[in-house]
Amino acid sequence: MRLSCWAAPAAAALDMAGPPLPPPVPACPPSNRLPQPQPLSADHPDAQAEDLEVLRSFPPSSLQQLAAQRDVLKGYAAESPTAVAAGYCAAYLLMQTFAIPGTIFLSLLAGGLWGVWRGSLLVAVVSTLGSCCCYCMSWAVGQPLAHALWPDRLDRYAAEVAARRRELLNYIVFLRVTPILPNTFINVASPIVGVPLAPFALGTLLGCLPNNFFAVNAGSHLGELRSLSDL
Repeated sequence: MRLSCWAAPAAAALDMAGPPLPPPVPACPPSNRLPQPQPLSADHPDAQAEDLEVLRSFPPSSLQQLAAQRDVLKGYAAESPTAVAAGYCAAYLLMQTFAIPGTIFLSLLAGGLWGVWRGSLLVAVVSTLGSCCCYCMSWAVGQPLAHALWPDRLDRYAAEVAARRRELLNYIVFLRVTPILPNTFINVASPIVGVPLAPFALGTLLGCLPNNFFAVNAGSHLGELRSLSDL
């Protein structure tokens, strides 16, 4: 009788305690894997230093430099499109005015940055303006240098211009489309042999359109190029 009195409260206490708790789960062993580094943002000092190192060789002189600079400038163009376009135009005008080789890489870069149509329009404008600047500089101070560099070629060009005085626009377009005379020579020699600025500018704009378009279009598919001979 005395045992039953003690057993009843013990059974009630067990019922209130509920089911037994599960055994504790062992803790996971510490991992030896290192955390993966996160990509640097454009505002990170290290990323900016890398971008400046890539742009240090601007304007590009190889397809490898061109691809790297296109990737960097695309990021800046997304944030400051006007500044990137202004810097590009200034570089193109400078190179075209002073006959610095390498504008073909800038034409390719325009395709990579702005696509075929906008890039072609931009290159058409800046290449024509740069040629006109070279024309004006040659008219002002370039005659002695031109006569020293190309005495015979200058005389032949003067004779051709004199024979085609009434169709100078067509003649300039023809010269720009074909590789008969280098573009630098045309820019420098035209004011010396008497080609007026108006037909020179319009003929340059129209005659350079095909080559500019092909270069910009190739630049929009930069990953498919292996050398400039692929143009």
